[in-house]
Amino acid sequence: MSNTLEINAQRAKEACSFSDYKPGSATLEYQEYCNHAEEIANQAKERLLKNGAPAERSDKVDYLLNLYKSKKLTWLNDLYVNRARVPSVMIAGFSNFPVRAKEKQNAREDTLMSQNPDYILDEIRGIGRNSKTIYSDEKDAVKRIKTKIKSLEGVSDPFGNKAAEIRRLKERLFILAPEEFKEQQENITVNGAKTYNEILALWDTGKIHKSVYDPDSNNWYYDLLLEFSNGKRRYRGYISIEVDEGAKNQICFNLNTRQSELFLLTDERKYNLIIGQISGSGNKNIMYQYLKSLSPAHQTKAIAAEKQDTNESDKIVTIQGESVKVIVNKDEMRLQLFFNGKPSEEIRNLLKSNGFRWAPSAMAWQRLLNDNAMYALRRICDKKRDERL
Repeated sequence: MSNTLEINAQRAKEACSFSDYKPGSATLEYQEYCNHAEEIANQAKERLLKNGAPAERSDKVDYLLNLYKSKKLTWLNDLYVNRARVPSVMIAGFSNFPVRAKEKQNAREDTLMSQNPDYILDEIRGIGRNSKTIYSDEKDAVKRIKTKIKSLEGVSDPFGNKAAEIRRLKERLFILAPEEFKEQQENITVNGAKTYNEILALWDTGKIHKSVYDPDSNNWYYDLLLEFSNGKRRYRGYISIEVDEGAKNQICFNLNTRQSELFLLTDERKYNLIIGQISGSGNKNIMYQYLKSLSPAHQTKAIAAEKQDTNESDKIVTIQGESVKVIVNKDEMRLQLFFNGKPSEEIRNLLKSNGFRWAPSAMAWQRLLNDNAMYALRRICDKKRDERL
């Protein structure tokens, strides 16, 4: 390819200048570009090493560096080929000069300049500047989050900023590794009740009454005071809704129709109204997610999702006509797609727009294993052939 670069550069020089082409100058120029890119990559690696970032990010630097070298060589070749197509007016003379061809050449030059792969260098420069950021799709994300939580605990926090950061980190940790909160979840209670049936039975302890401000009205209300606890902290909640006289239905006002509507107070609705009082972030979200998992409706969905994940694992699907092997890697918490060779640019753009990224260490296109990843997979698969997804 470097020999081709020299030939194209010489032709471009002869089409634009009377001076002779100096052999090896194009290769030297390309090498200077590569040396500059390597210097930027080394600086990024030093920042990563200094801040103890995962090795995966260094792999990304190497990948981007190789990508830049490849694209830069191709770009230089295209640039010299275009410049050699039409000689300058100084070389060709004014007589019968191909003005239209020169205009096309200039337009192509502008297009090539906009496609200069130097933007990859900016991406490499950005790596390492946020090396302390913990990304959910990294292999050691759970370990790094736990370490960060431990470093923040016990530190002076007069303004509550560290406490808020700990709550956010715990919420992320719960999503990535819910088993870490198993002991904490075992102590979660609502008014002392632990199981689904016990919590649902709390509904019968509520109070049904008319308005204390307008006893003569026909409106009825239901009130229930709640206390959520995880063994260490307690949170209070309060249900106050409008119901019909027998408290069989909840009355809600529809803003669209401007009319009141009745909703049957089924066991599922009652349970959701109770646990909805603890929804929030941090510890509240952990408690809410656990209480939500106790409901029969959620357990049914979880069993169905688990069966679907099992069916989708190690299957061959098609994306834009190309066969792809799907691996649900629960050890690494990744949904991985393996292609037979490098996918087309159209497919690569489709994968990127749906959250998949190329992982050189796994030689696969992958993203964090969760419900959204499964939805994305079904969205990009060929529907006619893969209707089972």
